[in-house]
Amino acid sequence: MMSKSIHTERLTLRPYRDEDATVVAELIGNLSVSRWLTRVPHPYTLQDALSYFELSSGAENVLAITLEDDVIGGCAIETELGYWLGEPYWGKGYASEAAAALVDRHFRTNTTTLRSGYMPGNNASARVLSKLGFEPADVQDAECRALHTTVSLQKMRLSVESWRARS
Repeated sequence: MMSKSIHTERLTLRPYRDEDATVVAELIGNLSVSRWLTRVPHPYTLQDALSYFELSSGAENVLAITLEDDVIGGCAIETELGYWLGEPYWGKGYASEAAAALVDRHFRTNTTTLRSGYMPGNNASARVLSKLGFEPADVQDAECRALHTTVSLQKMRLSVESWRARS
């Protein structure tokens, strides 16, 4: 059986723990973060974090992104790749590092094309997906729970062949 945790050069991706809930609620509860995520409500409470942990507890690819065991964000591949970082950790390459590790693990056992997406204006997320080799698919509308509005999402896709060809 594969280890649930993934170790990269600087980060450990590991399952969430209940004691992570306070910091997760604080980091993702920042509107500067949650405004770019469709599924995250604002305000985001401690109970929201605990409920999410419970819902995803058996999922192999729903992981906290940690730096020296401090949670700095999260990443998941459920129906598609998703990730977020707390604002203090932006611009340091952590999202790319974490997402690449999770995508790599995903494609070791799965050959279906992986999907993701970002809201226009989220240039950092656009760069992460582009660096990973994702290519534009289509534009879809989605409900952004934090902003209580409909937003456009630039949907992206990555084939296992493109992933393997990049290294």
